Amino acid sequence: MNSKLSLRLDNAKEEKDPLKKSLLVLAILTEALKPEGIRPVLVGGRALEFYTLGGYATKDIDIVLNGRQQAKTALAEMGFQNRPGERHWYHEELDLALEMPDDILAGSQEKVVTLEIDDLELYIIGIEDLILDRLAAAKYWKSEADLLWAAKLLALHQNSVDWEYLKETGKNAQLDDVLDNARTKSKAYDRAD
Repeated sequence: MNSKLSLRLDNAKEEKDPLKKSLLVLAILTEALKPEGIRPVLVGGRALEFYTLGGYATKDIDIVLNGRQQAKTALAEMGFQNRPGERHWYHEELDLALEMPDDILAGSQEKVVTLEIDDLELYIIGIEDLILDRLAAAKYWKSEADLLWAAKLLALHQNSVDWEYLKETGKNAQLDDVLDNARTKSKAYDRAD
């Protein structure tokens, strides 16, 4: 890792906001992997935390990327450690855990959002695909909490969601029933505001 990115990583250690710190660290990792043509995409709980404006909180960062070996090298250079057999990489000074659950994004690459933080870019799963992920958890894992998070996302982002994509993709994934349920619940959040 070059000295400019090392300095940015040192500065990230001083960041008090856990979400901003996570996004900064991911942006640094993204920049480190850019020469390799690798583009990590933030998914999971931190993506949910971002889209709910901090309403959801988690401690770890989940990323999807094609180039796991290069990412492992970059993470080690950044000071993350991984013990054999463990899924998480952990950075003690940053108090951050990172996991790479998959090589392939469960969703559309076209919907991935590019964020800029401190002149660095990072990528985050599109809101529609995050909603679909929560709906799948609600349906197949019987997770009421995930249904409620999907409803909150719908309420917060109702004017920016690509409804056509959401409905069509949801129908193809046999999630149209839980989508209808989440839409009904999202109206209750709307009225509460």
